[in-house]
Amino acid sequence: MNTFPYVVRDPNLNFSDEKSDKAVLIEDTASGYPVLNKLFTFAPRTFGIEMPCVPDADKQEIMTFYEDNKDVPFYWVNKQDKTRYEVAFVGKPGCKLEGRGDLWRITLSLRQTSP
Repeated sequence: MNTFPYVVRDPNLNFSDEKSDKAVLIEDTASGYPVLNKLFTFAPRTFGIEMPCVPDADKQEIMTFYEDNKDVPFYWVNKQDKTRYEVAFVGKPGCKLEGRGDLWRITLSLRQTSP
């Protein structure tokens, strides 16, 4: 299994880490008491990553990695908790110029595929 490439820039404060809300179904009974129905034993996390000021060479490496791995799981190291996760791309990477012709703002959305 491939590993996401190392890039110079770390995620900034726009990093997000969210648990899936589809693991438990919450319904109300006629009396108003909630009924909790656990649907899955695994609730995947979705990571939103924004990397500012990524050099052009790293952008090209990320885009090549995306093209090669957009339909398969891969390893990604979360620098926030220093843990390696098996993830997959939720969508294509977002790329915007950062005011210069050689620096990019890259946004990624990754979903955990195994516990």
